[in-house]
Amino acid sequence: MKPRLVLLLSALLPLLAQAQVPTGNPTATRSSSTVAPPPVTPPPQASRPQPQVLPSPQPAQPIRSTGPAQVTPTPAPALPDKVYDRNGRIVPGVKPAGPNRVFDSRTGRYYDSVPTGDGQQIKR
Repeated sequence: MKPRLVLLLSALLPLLAQAQVPTGNPTATRSSSTVAPPPVTPPPQASRPQPQVLPSPQPAQPIRSTGPAQVTPTPAPALPDKVYDRNGRIVPGVKPAGPNRVFDSRTGRYYDSVPTGDGQQIKR
């Protein structure tokens, strides 16, 4: 197999060498009077409509200054709703979780409840 490869390469080598050698004068196709090609000009674009300037509305009455802005006091934090058991005792660690639902953070369970007075009462 090696002699065939050598024979094939020796037959193709002159063809490859001949294909790479340029024939004739490489500058024969160039024009001697033109140094650079003419610049490309972009095609004309359609004119865009100019934005219209709208008149600014004038207030009917002048704006009166009343001094610096008034600072509103921050509201006091709302106390959490109380949750009562069936006997009316406050259950610690239980918080309202939605309408008629409470969450017991100690057990991780949700319970149904009914509104009573100032809080919720667990119905079991």
